[in-house]
Amino acid sequence: MANTFAPQGFLQTQGTGVTPSFELTQMAVSSSNTGAIFSGDPVMQAAGTTGLATGYITQGYAPVPVVISAIAFTATTFANTTFTITAITSGVPTSPNAWAPPVGSILSIGAGSYFATGGSFQGNFTVNSSTTTTIVATSGLGTTTGSTTYTGTYNAGTSYVYVPVVGVFDGCKYLSTSQKRMVWSNYYPGSDANTAAAVTANVINDPLAQFTVQTGNSNTTATAVGITNIGLNATFNYSQSGASPATVNGNTANGLSTMFLDQYLIGNSEFLPFKILSLPGYSPDGNNPFSTTQNNDYTAAYGNVIAGFNNMQLKQLRGV
Repeated sequence: MANTFAPQGFLQTQGTGVTPSFELTQMAVSSSNTGAIFSGDPVMQAAGTTGLATGYITQGYAPVPVVISAIAFTATTFANTTFTITAITSGVPTSPNAWAPPVGSILSIGAGSYFATGGSFQGNFTVNSSTTTTIVATSGLGTTTGSTTYTGTYNAGTSYVYVPVVGVFDGCKYLSTSQKRMVWSNYYPGSDANTAAAVTANVINDPLAQFTVQTGNSNTTATAVGITNIGLNATFNYSQSGASPATVNGNTANGLSTMFLDQYLIGNSEFLPFKILSLPGYSPDGNNPFSTTQNNDYTAAYGNVIAGFNNMQLKQLRGV
């Protein structure tokens, strides 16, 4: 049976507890947050304009590409390295404040980053503080080659900020200003919540939780994600390349997520938020009774996979 692209986010299939009563943790969403969060969405720690946590969560987002225009440090010492970046205004939460790289996230500077008159500069750096246009890293994990004196124009290669996920959103309750009562909902609409009280969110944050999630590709035509991809890491997105009609962020009719596991960034980066663990119904002897059911044909694009947390707050591999 052909796979049909109709993602519904991350649907838990295994973890602490028994379906449909898996363990949930209550967290808070700021009632001033105008961004919606849907059931099945990954969520992340919300940060203020200095990168520090606000105590709230926000809808998760893919690794953030950053443009670095300058770097300040002493010789090959990476303590207190300051990176000047272009402010990010798309693909990240912009409410209730402008986005700054969260403290504890990872700035990964890829190949092709170098100074015009002295050596390459690349590696992974833990964000210790930030603003909308700067990142300060005090736990340098970078590498350089060539001269120990770095001058001249800085040429930036591909660089990303990787933010660990907190968990997966599973509904909420909030005091509705329009209905004058407590509302239980699959999703937080980004409005209608009484500003005198936070929104109470249910979050799946069991580090061993497993999810069924559909695959797609945010950058180019999707292809099959199958057995050879088991063990690799990946991110997520809701914007499917070439989709018609265009994919949207969440389904307001039922409150369900439209996130998919993004094939575009499947790889071995340790900072990607999810890991592909298996295929639905797959067994080592090659038998897969699910392979002929809807969205479980792993020889074609848009198949489902079983994924678990990789870079998340309760099992983060590196950072604060």
